[in-house]
Amino acid sequence: MNTAEFARKLGVSTKTVRKWIKNLNLTCEKNEYGHYVFEETDLPLFEGIRNQVKSGVPSDKIVISTPAPRKGTARKMVQVSDKTLSEKLNEIMKRIEENERQIEGKASDVVSYQLLQHRKEIDELQKKMQKLEAYIDQLEREKEELLKQTAITLEKVEGSRRRKKVLGFLF
Repeated sequence: MNTAEFARKLGVSTKTVRKWIKNLNLTCEKNEYGHYVFEETDLPLFEGIRNQVKSGVPSDKIVISTPAPRKGTARKMVQVSDKTLSEKLNEIMKRIEENERQIEGKASDVVSYQLLQHRKEIDELQKKMQKLEAYIDQLEREKEELLKQTAITLEKVEGSRRRKKVLGFLF
């Protein structure tokens, strides 16, 4: 039955039924349009709430009796107590803390991996630098050797020119 029929049977307004569902954290079945759907087995629960409200019980002190399960479903209308909410909040906080620890561990692993990669790259660059330095040293030695050979050749050329001059002067 819909909310209007259910409220009529209880002798209250539809707004009152919706307010009880919301304020008392009751789980009620809804149809595909989002409207509440009630059965006869829901009446005792709501009658108990109505009677407590009529007798002046504050809404935070209303005792909810668990109704019999509906046919074909395992859903029950249950009030979520502050203790249950607190337990759920604590469980969520523990999960968050565990996730943060795992994230920190992963971040640490990533940083370690990156450091190892950087170290490897630095080692490779150092090896290349050593090869370049050795190559530069070799080129400098070859340059010095070429300069020596050029100087010797120049001396020979100069020496032969002098000899020719001397020889030419003599003849």
